[in-house]
Amino acid sequence: MEFKGDKRKKKNKKQEASVKRPMIAIPYVEKVSEAVVRIMKKHNAPVAMRPWKTLKDLLVHPKDKQDKEDITKCVYKVLCANCDKMSVRETGRKLGVRLHEHKTEVESKTKRAYTRSERTASLTEYSKSALTDHANQANHTIDWKKTTVIDREQDRLTR
Repeated sequence: MEFKGDKRKKKNKKQEASVKRPMIAIPYVEKVSEAVVRIMKKHNAPVAMRPWKTLKDLLVHPKDKQDKEDITKCVYKVLCANCDKMSVRETGRKLGVRLHEHKTEVESKTKRAYTRSERTASLTEYSKSALTDHANQANHTIDWKKTTVIDREQDRLTR
């Protein structure tokens, strides 16, 4: 004995099979992709596998990397060469220009020959930059080559 509802279900299944479904492209991962394809076939979903890394991805880079000195509007980190202290700073200007300003200030304070009394007096003075104060007071050197850009941000208040 058949009910009217059973015929409708059969028709709906035939209509679903005739409807074209869009192809699903998934990255190929050994053993995982095959399992996904088996599951999707049960649901009549067409699946294609593609390589997750292609030669184009590996070889083609349309933009040249920007030099560290030319980066603007960034947050950067400067490390001390003698201890584990670091200074995190921000600038809206070119990083190279700002680092040059830091270097000249540090060199002006640390390269100078002090008498004992001048040296003790200089330890209590504070400069424009905490980098200069650290280099002068702790008699440490700043590792300028290991300066890294942490992040870039256009909005000054967010930086």
